[in-house]
Amino acid sequence: MRQIALLSALFILEVATPTGTAQTPGQLRVTSIQYDHKLSLTEGLRVIGLHLKGGFVSFGVDISGETEPQVDVNMPDTDLGDALRRITSQIPGYASEFISEHVVEVSASKDRANPESILNLPIREFSVKDTPAKMIFSSPTKYIPELKYYLSKGSDEPRDHPQLGCGYFVSKMGSDVLGVTLSLTGQSIRQILDAIAEADASLPAQPTSPRFRAEPVGWVYKRTKDLKFGVVDTWSAMSFAPHDWKLYAPK
Repeated sequence: MRQIALLSALFILEVATPTGTAQTPGQLRVTSIQYDHKLSLTEGLRVIGLHLKGGFVSFGVDISGETEPQVDVNMPDTDLGDALRRITSQIPGYASEFISEHVVEVSASKDRANPESILNLPIREFSVKDTPAKMIFSSPTKYIPELKYYLSKGSDEPRDHPQLGCGYFVSKMGSDVLGVTLSLTGQSIRQILDAIAEADASLPAQPTSPRFRAEPVGWVYKRTKDLKFGVVDTWSAMSFAPHDWKLYAPK
C-alpha cells in the first residue's frame, strides 16, 4: 500500500458503525444487486456504493485505454471486498486496492506500477484551503501547477479536459460548500487525489451553519479521443455514497 501524507494515518482500516461494532471497509455489506444490462465500470462502482450498508467509500478510478470497460453488476448479498473482486475479475489486468478508511482505488495494475503514468507524476508541494473536493477533482490543473505544466509540454493546446458540468455546479456555490484543507509534500498525483478523497469523506456531516456539506466524492481519470485535440486527459468527480452516508460521517 502507498503511503499518503495526511495529518493522521490513512491506513487505519476500521470504521465504527452506529451500533459501535468495528469492521474494515472490505467487510462492509453490499446488498444484492440485479440489473438486466451491463454498466460502465464507474457506473457499476456507483451502484455498488449505493448498495453499501454500515458505511460508505469513495472510489478513485483510473480507466486504462480509451474505452471504459463494461461490467455485469449482478450479485447476491456479499461484502465489499468480494463485490469488487466480482467486478475486477471481468476486466483483465484490473484490481482494487483499499487505500484508507474511506478510499478504494480501482485501476489496471500495469498503469498503477508504470512510472510514466500521469497519475504517478511526483509533485513537490500541494496545498489547498477550504476547497470543495469536486472542484479539485474536476479541474486538478488549477490546483496543481506542475500537472498543468506537464500536460502542456510540447503542445500549444491543453491536453486536460475537465468535466465542466461538475466544475460549474460547484463554482456556483463554492463559498457555501464545506471544503478540504490539505498540505502535502513529495506525493504523486494519485496519492494527492486519494488524500483529498479521504479528507473530503472525513468532513463533518453537519457543519456549522450556513455551510453546506456536499456528499463525499471520489475521482475518475480517463483518456478520451477528441476530434480537435486527439487524446485528452479527462478528470471528474463522482459520488459513490449511499443515501444514508451521513449516519457514518463524523458529526
